[in-house]
Amino acid sequence: MSTKDRGRDRDGVERKASTFDFAFPLRRFTSSSPSTSEGGLSRTTALGDDITEDKRGALGLNLLFQPSQAYVDLIFIHGLGGGSRKTWSKTHLLRDFWPAEWLPKDPAFSRVRIHSYGYDSDWTKGNANCLNIHHIGKSFLMELATSPHIEGSGSPIILVGHSMGGLVIKKAYMLARQDRLFAVLANRIRALYFLGTPHRGSDSAKLLRNILHVASSAPAYVTELVRGSGSLQAINDEFRQCSDRVELWSFYETQKLSSKGFSTLIVDPESATLGYPEERQVPMNADHRSICKFETPHDQNYTIIRNALVSTITRMSRQDRPSLPERLASATNERLEDWLGVRDDVEDDLSVVQEVRVAETCQWFLGKESYRNWKHMTSEAPIFWLSGKPGTGKSVISGAVIDDFQRSDIRCAYYFFKHSDKHKSKLSTCLRSLALQMASLDASIRAKLVTIQRETPNIDMDSERSIWRSIFMSGILKDLQGPCYWVIDALDECSSICPFFESILGKLGPPFTPLRVFITGRQVPLLAKHLSALPQSRVSREEISTEDSVRDIKRLVESRSRAFIVGDEESRAALVEKVVEKSNGLFLWTRLVMDELSNSFSEEDAKHVLDELPHGMECLYHRALDSISQATRGRTLAYTILEWTCCAMRPLTVRELEGALEIQTKDKFPNLGDTITSLCGQLVTIDRADRVQIIHETARDFLTDEDLSSDFPIRKREVHTKMANVCLKYLVSDELKPPRTGRRPGAGQPSSRSNRRSAFFSYALAAFSHHLTMADPSANDLLCLVSTFLKGNILTWMENIAQQRSLSLMVRVAKDLKTYHELCIAERSPSSLDMRRLKTWTADLQRVAAKFSDALITSPSSIYSTIPPFCPAQSAIYNTSGSGKRPAIVGLPNLEWDDRLSCIDFRKNKTSSLCYGGECLAVGLIGGLIALYHPTSAQEFRTLEHGETVTQLEFKGRTDILASCGMKTIKVWDVRTGVCLQVLQAPRKCLKMWFDDHILLAASSKSEIHSWDIRETPAIPQEKRVWRDSDDEDAVFLARPPMAFSIGVAHQMLAVAYSGQPITIWDLEGDAYYGTCGKRLATGDTATHPLQALQFNPNKTIELLAASYLDGDLVILDPFNDIEIERQRLKCHTLTASPDGRFLAGGTAGGVIQILEFDTLKLVYKVRTSDLWIKQLTFSHDGMQLADLRGSQCNIWTPAVLLGGSIEDDVSINTSDTYTDTPNSQKQPKITTVLYVPDTGIVCGKENGSVSLFDSATGCFTQELYCHKASVGILQWLPRKKAILSVCVSNRIQVRSTDNLNSKSMRDDERTMELDFRLTASEGNTITSATVGEIAGKVILSTRQSDHLWEMAIATEEAQLRYDQPSTGGGRTRLWVQHPASASHVVCIHQDTADIYTWQGWGKVASIKLDISLSGLQLKSSPLNDATSTTDNLHSQVLLELEEIDGSTDTKKLISLGLPVPDNATPTGNGSLATEVVSQLSDPLLRRVAHVIGIVPASGQPPTTVSRATRPLPPARIVFLDTKSWVCSMDLTTTGLKSVHVPARPESSSSSSITYSYTRHFFVPYDWFAGSRRLLGTLMTGGGSSSASSGSNGGAGGRNVAVVFAKGGDIAIVKGGLEFSEVVKVSR
Repeated sequence: MSTKDRGRDRDGVERKASTFDFAFPLRRFTSSSPSTSEGGLSRTTALGDDITEDKRGALGLNLLFQPSQAYVDLIFIHGLGGGSRKTWSKTHLLRDFWPAEWLPKDPAFSRVRIHSYGYDSDWTKGNANCLNIHHIGKSFLMELATSPHIEGSGSPIILVGHSMGGLVIKKAYMLARQDRLFAVLANRIRALYFLGTPHRGSDSAKLLRNILHVASSAPAYVTELVRGSGSLQAINDEFRQCSDRVELWSFYETQKLSSKGFSTLIVDPESATLGYPEERQVPMNADHRSICKFETPHDQNYTIIRNALVSTITRMSRQDRPSLPERLASATNERLEDWLGVRDDVEDDLSVVQEVRVAETCQWFLGKESYRNWKHMTSEAPIFWLSGKPGTGKSVISGAVIDDFQRSDIRCAYYFFKHSDKHKSKLSTCLRSLALQMASLDASIRAKLVTIQRETPNIDMDSERSIWRSIFMSGILKDLQGPCYWVIDALDECSSICPFFESILGKLGPPFTPLRVFITGRQVPLLAKHLSALPQSRVSREEISTEDSVRDIKRLVESRSRAFIVGDEESRAALVEKVVEKSNGLFLWTRLVMDELSNSFSEEDAKHVLDELPHGMECLYHRALDSISQATRGRTLAYTILEWTCCAMRPLTVRELEGALEIQTKDKFPNLGDTITSLCGQLVTIDRADRVQIIHETARDFLTDEDLSSDFPIRKREVHTKMANVCLKYLVSDELKPPRTGRRPGAGQPSSRSNRRSAFFSYALAAFSHHLTMADPSANDLLCLVSTFLKGNILTWMENIAQQRSLSLMVRVAKDLKTYHELCIAERSPSSLDMRRLKTWTADLQRVAAKFSDALITSPSSIYSTIPPFCPAQSAIYNTSGSGKRPAIVGLPNLEWDDRLSCIDFRKNKTSSLCYGGECLAVGLIGGLIALYHPTSAQEFRTLEHGETVTQLEFKGRTDILASCGMKTIKVWDVRTGVCLQVLQAPRKCLKMWFDDHILLAASSKSEIHSWDIRETPAIPQEKRVWRDSDDEDAVFLARPPMAFSIGVAHQMLAVAYSGQPITIWDLEGDAYYGTCGKRLATGDTATHPLQALQFNPNKTIELLAASYLDGDLVILDPFNDIEIERQRLKCHTLTASPDGRFLAGGTAGGVIQILEFDTLKLVYKVRTSDLWIKQLTFSHDGMQLADLRGSQCNIWTPAVLLGGSIEDDVSINTSDTYTDTPNSQKQPKITTVLYVPDTGIVCGKENGSVSLFDSATGCFTQELYCHKASVGILQWLPRKKAILSVCVSNRIQVRSTDNLNSKSMRDDERTMELDFRLTASEGNTITSATVGEIAGKVILSTRQSDHLWEMAIATEEAQLRYDQPSTGGGRTRLWVQHPASASHVVCIHQDTADIYTWQGWGKVASIKLDISLSGLQLKSSPLNDATSTTDNLHSQVLLELEEIDGSTDTKKLISLGLPVPDNATPTGNGSLATEVVSQLSDPLLRRVAHVIGIVPASGQPPTTVSRATRPLPPARIVFLDTKSWVCSMDLTTTGLKSVHVPARPESSSSSSITYSYTRHFFVPYDWFAGSRRLLGTLMTGGGSSSASSGSNGGAGGRNVAVVFAKGGDIAIVKGGLEFSEVVKVSR
């Protein structure tokens, strides 16, 4: 057909193509307006009996019948494979086209305009277009909106859809409901008819198979018809929310469709019906095809559909065509309307809010008991006041209330005030509208108004008082019969609020009780004032909370989310949650954002929409500010409240804000909550937790806009300066003044003064530094307050931070102070006292938080007395004046803070793996535990149990997801909750794990990469990949494990080194062999030397690889071009790189860490803390910290070079253990054993063999006494000889006299005696102990295999004892001790026996069976008997400390052994004595003991007698180091040292309540013991310390007692530390 003839049918009637051509997927043609025939019928085309060429029918909207006056529009839409005529016609004859031929001739349809709609539904064309149901529905909706026959009509619309056409009309109706542009059209759609519509899809296998067979790829709308498709589910979910406003008819087939060999129900009844309560379901005696096309007008199926349509049309006609009385009433109303001057249709305002409202919303309010009681008049209050923040949906709730009244047939008049419309903001307009509505609802009121109009025609209609008095009080309300309700929305937008309250609400009540008024409005001061003046009994109040609004907002967003342009349903759901989260309960913001999101085409667009202030919110906020500025009083207070609300670090509670305002204004504010609501209720809200919050983040952005022109300009810098000033004024007040004593009474518990603190305390504590960073650095008064705080009350501040059991705040404040210091430098001299103090504290806070985290958490009050002495003398905290006494620490060099922030010592367990996350540091242990720490404070916050040695740890970026790997399993954790999310089978010998988005990958030693999608539970394994060492796909890769391995996650490359081969590079992204690289030999070839470590640069822009070779070479390579960049001989066995790629760190032999520039290998930092082998190094995510693993320790470092500044300018300063570019740094040899010699000093053996003397008063080195050739392992003091016995690890024994140490008159050989011990120092032969019988002049030297008795005077061995099984527990537990009550006897303790020998002849005189097993244990130190010796003529006691054999050095048992005093008769050989007393420390106390330091006798305290089964115990206190590194003490006679003879109590409630106690004194930094397996410490009396209290006051039980520790090569003496006491109670 030619273009010219394209517009004519076979009857020759011209059909004009529509001039409308919309940019939609289909090109549509709309029929032109027809002429009207005499019979009142008209058609676009002349219809005859001939068969037409266009069997399907035209596309677009086709007018079939146009009556002279149309009351209803009826539109037919076909389904899949149909057409605008074909679907509705049994044959190709036009006479069977029943919508066009039969209905117009039916009198019931004489006022019905009939249309059909056609679209391209030919699925045989394949997917040549992108059409789906959404697009077709959108096109149909636009045709309706622009049709000249429908657009200006206003008539109700009935839509009839067959099969897929039913889905199209559903979608079109939903789109109309969701878009305000189609609001009027949506209201006109009154009924939907579904004929065989597959609401839930069709599972007709034959149908779908035929479709897919004919079309190699089906169109989108075909795939959407499959049962359970996502599109159908979405349509059904959305349609349910808006179906309550239309009449629903569902006609379903009951016969199978038979065609070409198959017979089936195309759409079963379940799918063809919606199942809604209001739905009319009609079964049809038809199949899917005959349900919509009929033989004759007398066909039963036609009659059913025709009658249904007639019933719907009749109801609509009745609703839209008023009766005669109604018409008469309407005429009266029109006259009253003219008299009252009502020009606006209030129904339009109601329609707007009804269109906005989503189905099932506002139910939370309509179900409230207060509303129901008010509605049903069970509440006496005639007024219901609903308040809320701007934009929280108050108007929508008003519309819901109106709907509720109308559904309940309750008389209701309503009015919506509009601030933007001057006319609609008048109270007089409201009253006139209400009067007219009441007249339209009640004939008697209408008659009353007619009478008033006739008798009082000159009422001033602009005067609200005249209207109220003349029309309501004297007329309508005077004889009001039955209840009547008013709904008045947005009263705060009324321009005449005062008359409304004074003349109307104030007078409301008897005799006007039947009138009830529902009012909504914002919390403006004027409204709050008038409402508070009304009697409480007359007002029922409710407030819209954020929680109330969020539920409805989510329904709103979900209903419109289909318009989001997103990739998948998961993204759509995420965007819905994001919008709901950011809405903060504001409907207005949500609707505006939804409109903008509908026009967003990318993720970035959507992000901007959510972050920016949507157009339309500014006027709302401007009006709120104008309202506040009009207040006669409280404007300044309102401004201050807005400042705190907008700029506070977090929302303040009402009480916190009250405290801040009292400091700032020097005034009191009773009932501040009501004041806030009254003054700032439009912009500020008080939530259920009593927190003062801005109504929305966009309001904050609006108020803090620098360009805002307002009476309330909030300039952030000025406001933060004021807020910092207020916080610091509080912090320097007497309320936070440090206590007079060193510790608060009841340390660890809040003092009575803390209970009286201001509510503002917690905010000032945490937020002052935040405000400082944004304050004006030139404000001198602010810097002065900072300085005053730092030199005074900062210790109290630190105590209170520690009481919160988290020191992360202390670290943050340190960083904030550093930022403030840098800002102030530009304004002031850095050398001023205030600036120097500020800079020093920035270092101290971070160091204290790291080094003393456990101490502060355990005992916050220790910050006053026992922590400062352990800080460097130049530190600010050391020099901060305190009221109480402090311990004195002497002996250590005067060092600055060490670069090692912390040393975490696991003691009982060896470390195995290490990894930094975004917010924590994870350390894996051989025992299967994973310890999680805050990275800076090193405070442990959680442990995870992997169940086997943890070989690999890997965080998913900066998230809380951690993967841990052992030999058998990989586990995925959420470290915040401690929940194990996944358990996977680990590959054999996992080399490395890493994350690629949601995929976890693991490389194995078998050249395989395993991967899992961890989004699913259980995780879904991905296809295993294999890498090769060549590009030959058939090559068999070497089976041996690699020597070194590295993953370049940023580069998506893998580097692996095998013995005898260059480094292989594998492309992970392309899953292909890339090539080889390595250092260059002199010949130019690539080296195949063995490697120790590989490390890719993690920076994507730096394509470098570091390779450390076994020969010591560290090489930087360009692996992609096989070029050697740099080479140094550094011998690194482990490597790691900083996240920014700037630095490379390596661990070398001897425990040295080196930090180098990655590309140049220039050494920038070098540190050594111990000789332990460095297992692993790793940088933190911010690159500011470096952690290492060695032995049982994890060290955390912050070298100045990582902080980005020079060493001099940074808070990190070098110590003697920290050096840069000085690999030969001089260090003191480590002390290996310590001995206190009264009246002489402290004698120490060292690892270089020297025996040195330190001054007991100063702790300083005095002189080297003599020297062994090997490390000294044993020191003994011989008081009678005044000599020192020392033993080195090579079995050389020396005895050195201490007389005349400084005298030169005695030769060295006269002052020194040597024992020629012949046994070679080998395994089992090394001397482990030396027991001296000084009176007897003998010494017993013990090895694991034998004991040797020597005569010291002649240096000769007299006897020896050998043991057959020295490696067993018996040999290891054996220890000799001088009998404490008999100088002639010596005791040998081994396993469960104590044998007593004579020194002379070494004969056994007694054997004591111990009632305790020592299996698996060995003696840890020399028996502690010298200070505890006491006798009752028969017995004396000795205290034994035991530890695990080859296990932890922590104390496992503490035993008091009672020894009998034998006579001096002839030795009895194996003679046995009665079993004696053995007492051990109770488990609750024993679990706290790590190492026993010594025993202090309690002078003046009598012995304590215990039960008859025991003997008297020594009245002394044992001093020990607990498992948290605190020096503690306990009285052995009163705390838990119980005899093993006493039968164990049965388990009962009484036994579980037994309480023990010990005394805590002071904390010792962890790094004092780093690198040492055993504690090196002792007690010293007469050391110049002040008296230590004793007894019940918690003292150590002795006077002038100091505690001595060895730290590296130095001695530290803690004097007066035992004076500080805190009683700790533990229960069984």
